[in-house]
Amino acid sequence: MFMSKTQWLFAAPLSATNSKADTPLFPYLNRLIRGENLEVDEASDFFRALTEINANPAQVAACLTALTAKGETASELAGMARVMRQQAVKIKTRHKNFIDLAGTGSSIAKTFNVSTAAAFVAAGAGLVVAKHGNRAVMSDTGSADVLAKLGVKISSEPAVSQTSLNGAGICFMFAPKFHPTLRRVGDIRRALGIRTSLNLLGVLSNPANAPKQLIGVWHPSLLEPMAQALAILGTKKTWVVHGADGLDEITLADETIVVEVTGTEVREFRVAPEDFKLQRGEIEHLKTETPDESAEIIRAVLSSKRRDEARSLVVLNAAAALIIGGIVEDPIHAARLAEQSIDSGQAQNKLDRLIQTTNKR
Repeated sequence: MFMSKTQWLFAAPLSATNSKADTPLFPYLNRLIRGENLEVDEASDFFRALTEINANPAQVAACLTALTAKGETASELAGMARVMRQQAVKIKTRHKNFIDLAGTGSSIAKTFNVSTAAAFVAAGAGLVVAKHGNRAVMSDTGSADVLAKLGVKISSEPAVSQTSLNGAGICFMFAPKFHPTLRRVGDIRRALGIRTSLNLLGVLSNPANAPKQLIGVWHPSLLEPMAQALAILGTKKTWVVHGADGLDEITLADETIVVEVTGTEVREFRVAPEDFKLQRGEIEHLKTETPDESAEIIRAVLSSKRRDEARSLVVLNAAAALIIGGIVEDPIHAARLAEQSIDSGQAQNKLDRLIQTTNKR
């Protein structure tokens, strides 16, 4: 009688094979390699054990790998994100209505850093933006990489981000500065070189506790668990999006699947460029290989020098942010406001103010 090659796992002892391996993290490793799912509170306890300063690095790597292979559930994402939020360095703001725009990276369709550019356009149109991001891990250019090339001092202390958010209406929160307990885990993740739950947790763990978000994911299978996790965590309003062409943004080349979370309510729909009265267009030529190339496109868009698909892609995502943020309801109106933000110089002004604020001595 032939059995699955992993069938022996269910008959194997649950105890560690040696005393060195008998750690708080070991029971979770045992469960994850068996394909067991964790409830919200269990996932929270797991994440605490994972981020302990004395956590066994081999077991950390094994847990990250096992969880990735099993596939993260909404409860697991919510439980881990809850602890990640608790452990984060917090910033306070007088603003009640603000947004974070971020993609998870790793998408098959590649472009310049659209969400970063859209953040300045949305801010220029009157929506406060608290952007959370990091350097690239699974892509060529992360938000931090391109912002550094644009002149922003990304390594500013949290107090500077707080000042920028409250004064300029936009800030950038560099993940390593706000999540110090994740440094060891992050090093291990980079050494692994694979996508892990950390790629997803970053966008769920905004240090300013942004009540609204526009989140792009690299695969459609992530839409539902990410949305359900946000419902558990209590977002005010978030769109989780995936372009039909594979882009982890709202795409200009095709329709985009949107899963909207409002409180605990979740609904799915699709949007297309035509809904915003924008012409559908190819984006293959907008792929960049370096932060310098991405920064060059963003500068050209914000200065109104580019009025091609790059501008339309930024306008499209900024318009979605304005809808989520409650600035306007009609997609066409939202797109016009985004275009006005660029043409009036207000989007560029937001970038200039962020550069100035973060570089103050």
